[in-house]
Formats: sequence, structure tokens, C-alpha cells
Amino acid sequence: MYRKTVSALVAVLVVASLATPALAGNGPDIDRTDILGQGGEGVAAEDGAKLTRRDKRFKVVYRVATPEPSSYNYPTNDMIPPGSEHPEVVPGWPEVFTLWGFVFNYPELCDGPCDSNDIGDTPAQGGVYQLGANVATANMIVFRQIVRVGDAPFAGVALQNPRGAEVHVAMAPHGEAQCGEALEQQLGGPIGNPSFWWAALFFPNN
Repeated sequence: MYRKTVSALVAVLVVASLATPALAGNGPDIDRTDILGQGGEGVAAEDGAKLTRRDKRFKVVYRVATPEPSSYNYPTNDMIPPGSEHPEVVPGWPEVFTLWGFVFNYPELCDGPCDSNDIGDTPAQGGVYQLGANVATANMIVFRQIVRVGDAPFAGVALQNPRGAEVHVAMAPHGEAQCGEALEQQLGGPIGNPSFWWAALFFPNN
């Protein structure tokens, strides 16, 4: 009797799963990718970046070994954005790193490979989000951040298409941590260009 009951229950569950395939589409889309070395040279962390996509949001998890001070290239003063009070970027300990997300809602409409030209009110509807800031005192740098549809971006257009967007995640170096307002500038503003960043690229699955 017990075996018949279990067999009947399994049969019901199998039929139910076949009859409701749409439920699977509502689950998360999870993608992992390597974090490239600074400027795209080599690999800094295998599968170090993870993107979990849902209908109304995505979550980024980014893990990489803390770069040794003076072991990499630092942005120069001419790379500090105009009007910013960001201090000069110099090696030291501990150092500051920020994480940025470049989100292209409709990557098929990018003008070639998605890049800064597709940020703003363009066909691709690109936007920039700050995903975190870290004064790196440990051996590993870890960022976790959720971006929801409609969240205000740092620049450009808000997230509209979590499952279909192309997402570039990049860590920027800000040099030795300063004090007071100078540290606030380091923690809250962009600096440099892709040749100075540790990047991970996520492409839509559809």
C-alpha cells in the first residue's frame, strides 16, 4: 500500500511539472564569469563575478584578491573627472576601490560593441550604477549589490530590462585611502578608464 501511494504521488508530481512549464521561466537566471586583470590582461579571478537576474532586478556578487599596492597602474591626475575634488591617486595602504555597473538595457541596439557611446538616451538605453566602495584592508575584496528596475543611476538611464540587459562590471582603483572629505570623494566618484579597471562582462542569454 505504501509503495502504491508513493508511486501515485510521484506520478502526480511529474504530470504537474509537465503541465506548468511556465513556472520555470520565473526563476532566476544565474551567470558566472571571470574577472579580467587590469585593462583586460589575463584573469584576476576565475568565475569571480556572479550575476543573478530576475524579472524586476539583478544582483551582482564580485570577489577578487586585493591588488598589492604599487603592483598595478594608477589613474593619473588628468583622469579625475572635471569638477571633482578627488585627491591625487597614489599607492599606499589601505587602498580604496569602487565597483561600477554599466547596464545596456537593449544591447542589440548598441552602436557596435556596447560602450560609453551607448550610455544615456540612446537606442540601447545605457546607464551607470555605483555598485559599492571598499577600503581594502583584507586579502579579498567582496562586493554585493542589487539593482532594481527604476533605481536611479549614477548616470544615464535606469534599469529597465534585467533579464535582457548586457552588464559590464568594473572595479576602479582610487589609491591610498585619505581622510575626511577626500575619502568621501574616493568612495563616491568614478575615476580612470577601462585600461585601469578589473572588469567582468555579462551578456544576455536570449
